[in-house]
Amino acid sequence: MDGKTDSVLITPVKSSKVKPEDTVPEMGDLSISDNINTSTPSKPSYGHPRSLSAAPKFSLSGSQQTDGYAEARSQVNYYLKDNIDGVQAIAKHSDQTTQQFVIKQAESIAEFIDELVQCVKPGLGNAELENELKATIAAQLKRRSPAGRYSEKTDTDMFNSAVRFLKWLCPGSDSTFSKTNEKHIYPCFVELINFVAELVVRPLLGQQPTSFDEKPKRLVRSYRKTDVKPDNAEGRRRIDMALKCDALHYNNMSDDDEYDEDSIQFSEERLKAKDGRNDERPNYSRIFAVVEVKPDTSAANIEKGFAQLVEYSKGVYWNQHNRRFIWGLVSGGSNVKACILGPNFLLASQFMDVTTAAGRLELIGFLVNWSFCELPKLGYDPTIRFNRVHKCFTVDMADSNESKLTQTTYYLRKIVVFAERVFGRHTRCFVVGRQPPSLEAKSDNSGDILIKDAWPEVSGSAEDDMRDESKLLKRVSNGLAGRSEFEGMYPKYISGG
Repeated sequence: MDGKTDSVLITPVKSSKVKPEDTVPEMGDLSISDNINTSTPSKPSYGHPRSLSAAPKFSLSGSQQTDGYAEARSQVNYYLKDNIDGVQAIAKHSDQTTQQFVIKQAESIAEFIDELVQCVKPGLGNAELENELKATIAAQLKRRSPAGRYSEKTDTDMFNSAVRFLKWLCPGSDSTFSKTNEKHIYPCFVELINFVAELVVRPLLGQQPTSFDEKPKRLVRSYRKTDVKPDNAEGRRRIDMALKCDALHYNNMSDDDEYDEDSIQFSEERLKAKDGRNDERPNYSRIFAVVEVKPDTSAANIEKGFAQLVEYSKGVYWNQHNRRFIWGLVSGGSNVKACILGPNFLLASQFMDVTTAAGRLELIGFLVNWSFCELPKLGYDPTIRFNRVHKCFTVDMADSNESKLTQTTYYLRKIVVFAERVFGRHTRCFVVGRQPPSLEAKSDNSGDILIKDAWPEVSGSAEDDMRDESKLLKRVSNGLAGRSEFEGMYPKYISGG
């Protein structure tokens, strides 16, 4: 996957910037400019100028929905690489010692669930099964850390979850359940994912973390509402399931802490959710991954799942301006594929069969990796963060010079270009300032800076790419330096690469 990170910063201040490298599939183009006319942007600016959360609703009319699905199917045909080994490995922690600890956590969770599966025996009555499941859960939980501040389930909740997902994991165990009925699978999949998340923060007593790296940084849970239209979407389209990331704060964050420890803070909406809003309905500003469920593994159904994954992921890119790529899951009956959608690729793993011990271990390992891995491996840009104190997003730009590498933080004022599609450059343009909006005069647009963030594909060396906007803007700025008659007529380069 060839690509380049291209950043351009333009302003009267003389400096230079190159965006730091991250452990993600290569992509790239980020640029910043100054002296722009914010009163008449080439594209309309949307919403409150102080928040990246103020994106207009992601909306498709009836005809657009039909066209959007047709476009998504065409894109699947072009970009899809299916049955790829190692897709799940992208989410592994980079440190081998930490990853070995994560593997042990996943294995212990898989063993717990395997014991529950073994409780389901032919001819066993409901009362006997209930007793076996409760006894197994009680015995397992005694071996684990007690429920803590991040636990959401009591022993009874764990039992109820197990009863639901075992219908899916144990074919034929419940005559009322059909694994070829999507709606029957939804609650089972939800409970399995949330059961795993609960156990991530309740490790075996002999496997507690001994360092910060061995602590999970987040819990990946499923929204409970399924087959639903996300809160901030218009139109009739409903997604089957959606996953969210809940950051774990080990240092008891105070009101003075500017950034979420895990930096997965997409908008002010998330802060409101923590204050009691209903957080069980998917919201595009917070969705981590989309899940599409199909009744079987036929080529037609799985292709439809891929297409819907692509179609709905547009809403994620539109609302989350710090996304570089998106994870997703496509399930066909009891078989699950891990998917990753980037600017020029759609990768799908081999099937993971949840009715087998090996398949469950693979899926559970993948889910657990998401809780421990570094932020960029989840598809987030760590240089674009939400500032909790000033309630706006910030963009970190690394100023490169010959002697040292420094970094400047810019504060978002408004968005003039949103990412509108899953595949392509993912161009976003932010109007930012050097001071938080709360410290600037509301009507003062002097010294505005434009950051252009895009990820164009390159086929050769990025150094030789004639489309490098950073180089072009730098050449214009240097060539017209000192020419007062052109002052204010062209954007002035600050940094980029």
